[in-house]
Amino acid sequence: MSLPQGRPAPAKGSPWTLRVATVADIPVRLHVTFLLFLAWLGAVNGARGLFLVVGLFVCVVLHEFGHALTARRYGIATRDITLYPIGGVAMLSGRLRPRHELWVALAGPAVNVVLAAILWTATRLFGATPLVEGLLTANVVMAAFNMIPAFPMDGGRVLRAILARAMPETKATAIAANVGQALAMGLFLYGVLHSMSILCLVAFFVFLGAGQEGQAEATRTALSGHRAREAMQTRFRTLPHGTSLETAAEALLADSQTDFPIVANDEVVGLMTRRDLATGLAVHGPDAYVAGSMTRETKVTTPDAALEDVIELLTREDPSPVLVMEEGRLVGMVTTENVGEFLMLEHARRRARML
Repeated sequence: MSLPQGRPAPAKGSPWTLRVATVADIPVRLHVTFLLFLAWLGAVNGARGLFLVVGLFVCVVLHEFGHALTARRYGIATRDITLYPIGGVAMLSGRLRPRHELWVALAGPAVNVVLAAILWTATRLFGATPLVEGLLTANVVMAAFNMIPAFPMDGGRVLRAILARAMPETKATAIAANVGQALAMGLFLYGVLHSMSILCLVAFFVFLGAGQEGQAEATRTALSGHRAREAMQTRFRTLPHGTSLETAAEALLADSQTDFPIVANDEVVGLMTRRDLATGLAVHGPDAYVAGSMTRETKVTTPDAALEDVIELLTREDPSPVLVMEEGRLVGMVTTENVGEFLMLEHARRRARML
């Protein structure tokens, strides 16, 4: 029910998710924990409870499409929508301006209000059933609950968007994150006192999400104004496309480099990651060529690209390096380790300037 922002690479989904549909060019995925959750509900409550939960999560998908399609109006695409046991997440592929974030955040709860109105009308025209009444109640609760100003929920994003009109976005995010964590602690305490384990679980994830969003904004601030050339690794080894997997394994063990650009006639044709190497050795054997196991679709940027944009390509699902190209030549790589070291040094420089 949140909408993390970034610029993720067009990578395949997490191995823990299952793609079940593509609607309006947006993949819809189910996390494995959601499938286990459905199985558990079916075992405990039977078919009636299972149908109610399936209907509820259809409403959740529509809620997330409210976010995604509104963001599309402002030029921001959505990489995918993933369903978890406690809700859905629409992963946006860019950062929204505060005035746009306001409308995108409101769009999800607005979908639930419309669905609730439709279901209410249906009960008046055709009579009520337990399933329809359950979905009606769920949509009302979902709309109201999501508007609680607990970042990173929709209400928290509305709060940040409003605050960002009167102050820097970094400060607005910090305030919204603090409010979100305070409310999460209150919800958790209420859940403990009233033996509401689901509410405690939701409060726990809201607390973590608020902290992560606050940290992410601090990271973006530290990266703002910097370029890829400032953080890229310039000393690295490439491997010819005819290199054997055994030779690549020896190169992996020789130093700290774990990912190797694969070249043919000085042109980059792929990337051999540590995972690719292990899979290739297991499937093809040590005498096979790296060209048969490498990743052919690489992430590429330029030395002058904004570092905060480059780092968004280093997603959790695909943490492989971003190759830095200049006039057709490979001049560097940006890795998660490089970025971590750059941030550490940048924070140290800022503390020194404050002394």
